[in-house]
Amino acid sequence: MFLWKKFPLIVWLIFIIGLLVRLLYFPQNVYFSFDQARDAFTAQQILKGDFKIIGPPSAASDKLFPGPLIYYIYAPIYGIFGKSPENISLFLRLFNALGILLVFKIGQIIFNRKVGILSALLFAFSYEQSQYALFISHQPLAVIPVLLFYLGLSLLIFAKKSQGLILTMLGWGVAIQFHYVYILLLPILLMILLIFRRSIFPILKLKTILICLGIFLLTTSTYFITEFKFHFRLLSGIWEKLAATSSLSDKTHLFYSQETLFIINRFLHDTFLANYNYTPILWFILAGILIILLKNQKIRLTIVFLLLWFMGGLIPYFLSGTPSYYYAAAGSVSLLIFATFILEKFLAKRIIFQILLILLIIFNNISLIRQFNPHGLNPDMVIQPEMTTNYEKAALDYIYKSSQNQPFAVNGLTIPLNINTTWSYLFEWYGQAQYHYLPVWGGEAAAGFSGNLSIMNDRSKLPLLQFLIIEPTVGIKEYDKQKFFREENYFTKVIEEKQFGPITIQLRHRF
Repeated sequence: MFLWKKFPLIVWLIFIIGLLVRLLYFPQNVYFSFDQARDAFTAQQILKGDFKIIGPPSAASDKLFPGPLIYYIYAPIYGIFGKSPENISLFLRLFNALGILLVFKIGQIIFNRKVGILSALLFAFSYEQSQYALFISHQPLAVIPVLLFYLGLSLLIFAKKSQGLILTMLGWGVAIQFHYVYILLLPILLMILLIFRRSIFPILKLKTILICLGIFLLTTSTYFITEFKFHFRLLSGIWEKLAATSSLSDKTHLFYSQETLFIINRFLHDTFLANYNYTPILWFILAGILIILLKNQKIRLTIVFLLLWFMGGLIPYFLSGTPSYYYAAAGSVSLLIFATFILEKFLAKRIIFQILLILLIIFNNISLIRQFNPHGLNPDMVIQPEMTTNYEKAALDYIYKSSQNQPFAVNGLTIPLNINTTWSYLFEWYGQAQYHYLPVWGGEAAAGFSGNLSIMNDRSKLPLLQFLIIEPTVGIKEYDKQKFFREENYFTKVIEEKQFGPITIQLRHRF
C-alpha cells in the first residue's frame, strides 16, 4: 500500500518548506482565547481521569457536539510538555504539514507524478492551510482525515486497491469526530461509488467491507454512546434545526446559494488571486476549462471525481449559509489539484510560462500570509483577532511587575461576558510558573465555567491594588460595557493604562 512506499526527496523538501511556512511568526501568532482555554482545561481533566465522551460545545445548538477526540489529542501533549498552548500550536502546524504528503499521493495517483509534486508545492504555500494550522480548535484538524478520505477513494478507483476503501472510512470517521458536519460527505461517497461502480465493486471483498464498517463504527462510536446516554440529544438537535429551516416563510432561504458563491470566491481569492474584483472572472475561466475537459472521454471521470470533491466542501455552506472557514477543511484542495493539472496539461511545452504562473500563485499566498499570519488568525476565523499569547504574556508581565510581589485582584471585560476562563488559564499557566503566586478574581464570574482563580465578590475586601483587563469588545452590547465601567469606577480609580496589542490593562486602586 502507498504508506509503505518511499516519497521522493523533492516531496520531503517541499514538506520541510511547508512546515517552515506554518512556523513563520511562531510563537508570536499563537491565538488563545475562550474556546482554546476551555478546551485546555477539559483536556487536562482527562489527565486526572475525568474522561469525556462528547466534544466542545457548538455555536449552532446546545444539543450539537462534535466528538471528544480533540481532548485525547491535547491531553498527552499537555501531560508531556506542560500547560503551554504554544506546544499544542506547534503540533497542529506539524499535523497540517503532513497534508503535503497526502496531496502529493492523490495528485500522483489520479494524474501523474508531476501533478502530485506541483499540488504538494502549492499546498505547502497555501495561505488557507496556514490559517488552519494556526487555529487551536477541533474543526481545522479535519483537513488531514478528509484528505485521507479522498486518498482512499483515489487508491480504490484509480489504483484498483481495495484497501483504499478502508482508508476512506477511517478518514471519514475521524473527520466526523472533529465535526459532525462531515457526515455530509455521505452523499459524495455514495455518488462516487455509484459513478465508479464498474471499477469498484468487482475488486471489493466481503472481508474488506466488514473491516470498513467496523472502522467507521469504531471511529464514530462516541456519538452512539452519547446518543444512548443523553436520550438522543444529537438527533433531536438535528431535527429541531431541520424543523426550523422548513418553517421559513421564504423557501428561497432553504438553500444558501449566495453564501455558497461567496465561499467559492474566497477559495479563489485565498488560493490564486487576492482580489475579489477579479475572482468572478477567474471562476468563469476555470468553469469554461472544466466544461472542455468534461468532453474529453479519457479524463472525464477523473474530472468528475475532483468536481464531486469540490462539491463536498460546499455542501455545508449550501445548507447552513454560514460563511466560515470551519466546514471546508480540504474542499479547496480539489481546486488546487485541478489547477495544477491544467498547468501541466496545457502548458507542458511552455515551461517558462508554467513556472511563472506557479510563482504567481505562490506569491499570492505568501502575500496573504505576510499580511495576516503575523497577527494570528484572520477576522473571518475568529471574533477577537490578535488575541495571541505574546500579547497576553506581555500583559501578565506588566501586571506582576507592577504589583511588586504584593497581593492584587484582577477583573475583566471578557468575551463571553463575565467568564474568566481565558485569564484563569493564563494566570495558572504563565503567571504562576513565572511569578509563583496567583491573584484573586475581583468581579463577576459566571458559575459552571472552567477556571481555578479564587473569586471574591465582596469588593470592599479586595486588595488595594487591582488590574482591569479589557479584551477586544466586539460582540459586547454598549449597555453592558457602560454598566461594567460604571460599576468598576464606583469601587476603583485608574492610575495607569497600558495597551498590549488588542488588550488594554488598567492599573487601579480601590477607594
